[in-house]
Amino acid sequence: REIEAAEAILDHSRVHAVLTDLCVSPFGGLEGTRLIRHMATHFPETQVVAMSSHSEAEVRRTVIHAGASEFMEKPVDPLRVAMEILRCNPSEGAARRGGVCTVEFLDEFLAARPVFAHLQPIVNLQKASAPFELHGVEALARAPGDSILRNPEILFGYASRKDRLFETDLLCIQAGLREAVALGGSSRIFLNVQPRSLSNPGFTCRVVGMVEAAGLQADRIVFELTEQETILNPQAFARTLAEVRRLGFRIALDDFGVGFANLNLITDLLPEYVKISGYFARNLATDPVKRMALGAVQGMLGRMGIPAIMECVESEVEMEIVRDLKIEFAQGYHFSKPAPADDLIRSGRFTGLSVDEVARP
Repeated sequence: REIEAAEAILDHSRVHAVLTDLCVSPFGGLEGTRLIRHMATHFPETQVVAMSSHSEAEVRRTVIHAGASEFMEKPVDPLRVAMEILRCNPSEGAARRGGVCTVEFLDEFLAARPVFAHLQPIVNLQKASAPFELHGVEALARAPGDSILRNPEILFGYASRKDRLFETDLLCIQAGLREAVALGGSSRIFLNVQPRSLSNPGFTCRVVGMVEAAGLQADRIVFELTEQETILNPQAFARTLAEVRRLGFRIALDDFGVGFANLNLITDLLPEYVKISGYFARNLATDPVKRMALGAVQGMLGRMGIPAIMECVESEVEMEIVRDLKIEFAQGYHFSKPAPADDLIRSGRFTGLSVDEVARP
């Protein structure tokens, strides 16, 4: 329905065919050919079918030249065409999934406010068995299971292309705060934020209002910075960062060690926490190079006085190695999958929850 949605899905999902509806732009040319060129350049093995009510020979030539596999004159039932493509596709994946999904417009999605949050515990590794000492929770945005925008990577990829990251971040922050309040206790609440949102001059005012409305103190909130390559306005970002810190909020650098979360950001941001990418937890028991790398990172952070959080710890063996490396905190499936606050309370696996204080708004 929107080119930006299709591109966001293609960045994170395997598809067997793309149907795109072309229309004449009021500024001239055909809207939709950008997606065809994108597919031809990056996914040449994927079938692309273009539909249009404009069936002139020139339109057909333009579409095929752009890289479409086939041109169909409207009216066409896109769901029928898609299902026919899937039935004709011999691949095991298409047969197994065999479905067609449509994506709601982002504006409609944001207006409906369907986002909720699950919480994943961050534990203090001084205690190595349940009940674990809860240091904080990371709020992870979720959407209804029938929406492809339930995948945060697709949702934020779509929002980025539509310049709606700020609104999307605020929606997810509000959902996270709502679920964290239901948890009770006084643990830290880690909220994912795109740096581009911090560049918005309205960020501080809006978030402070949400935190106060939830009855929380700023010093419990940790903004977890993701996708650091998107800091487009460093001056505005730095101003907001200083402002939220002055009010008592804390900062965590996410996914350290991979992609754009590198050493220069630690020295530039001086975060209160560094979250080490889960990449380094995988196969940790059998990979001495990863253990050496983690030891070096922890040594550096320890000298700087910045506590580390190891992400994606999924076994007792991994937890023990991380503890031996003197990393202070960890999160991952070994402790708990992301879950509603009520489930974490009932699990009995964590201390630091004040059940008497729990009251859903």
